[in-house]
Amino acid sequence: MTEKKKVAKSLLNVMDHEIMMGIMDRQFHPEVLVEDAQKWWGFDMYSRKPGPALVDGVFEGTDLDLACFMSALAERGAVINIPWYKSMRPQTIKEGQRVVSKDNRHGPIVGLTSNKDLFSFGVKIMDANVIETDSVGDYRTFSITDPSGEMYDGWQTIQFDPSAKENKFLTENDLWTGNRVYFKNFVHPNRWISFYGSHYFITKCLIERLKDQAKNFNLQIKRMLDNGIKYPTSGEGAQPSWPKQTKAEGKSVKFRALEVEIDIPDYVNEYPVFEDSQKNLVELTKTRRYWTYKVVPALSFAARCTELAHLKYGFNGSGKEKMPAWLTNVKWESGYKLKGKRIEWNRLVLFQPGVGEQAVAIRKRIKEKSEIMSKDYIGGV
Repeated sequence: MTEKKKVAKSLLNVMDHEIMMGIMDRQFHPEVLVEDAQKWWGFDMYSRKPGPALVDGVFEGTDLDLACFMSALAERGAVINIPWYKSMRPQTIKEGQRVVSKDNRHGPIVGLTSNKDLFSFGVKIMDANVIETDSVGDYRTFSITDPSGEMYDGWQTIQFDPSAKENKFLTENDLWTGNRVYFKNFVHPNRWISFYGSHYFITKCLIERLKDQAKNFNLQIKRMLDNGIKYPTSGEGAQPSWPKQTKAEGKSVKFRALEVEIDIPDYVNEYPVFEDSQKNLVELTKTRRYWTYKVVPALSFAARCTELAHLKYGFNGSGKEKMPAWLTNVKWESGYKLKGKRIEWNRLVLFQPGVGEQAVAIRKRIKEKSEIMSKDYIGGV
């Protein structure tokens, strides 16, 4: 006798969640949804009770994960210093810029980054070591993990001045080892369970909605430019000139990657069409850039951390996938193919709204992905 499948109400009713309803409606401005979604991934470090660095006098390293701690620093825009760093990827040189020193790269955190295919995570700062003729500082990203999600050995220490709140938290939880904090994990092992939660599911859908509408904005921007609308030549809305870039020669390296997609019904309604005007041109460009370089990376960092935890810690000793208590008799089906496609996926169907309708499901697959790395990089599959 086949046992009845049980799925938590938060997932069975996920399409009725107010954020999902906004995602599904192209007429609804998605930025209204972002703030609530970001709160889910606030990495509230101060609500945790992490294990100490020393247990009975033996060094253990804290079980507070580095992703959580870096998110707390990023939230306040902390200034950090990386005393020594070796790049994983070929060096990019921007015309008119000079790096005054390859050591002690320092500046305020602008955001955290994640690779959409691999598990390389990084921190983006306004690097004060980069100078131009009449300015100091430019964006630079430094890898924290390698493409497999392990701590990258191209750095050893990230220095920062703790706020009073951070110092109190680290002291009360015995996380200091001298004047340092040692991290065992980039993501906490227990985070694998979030892969099966409604917050992860909705966040993945919101990321795709933002990307989709950003593409629509781009089409409307192109239409306005083709119709003769121009950006202001100065002041707000004027477009910066980007320096030419050259990249050093690298080598192609293959890595094991996890790709995850969410299946939901098609969006309803159509995106708003904006009239041709300089004001709309500037506003659409500003919004698209903000979503692309600020909002989507922040949400993607949270989602990819969850996916890394699933891949690393979501299986038992015999290789069988762990399942949370709110999913009973729910199994991944292997060899699933999208209609007309050849790629095979593992699929977890949560529910089907009706006969013949699109099933609401999670799809995933392990694949090999080639990445251009620095010529002296050692690693890969």
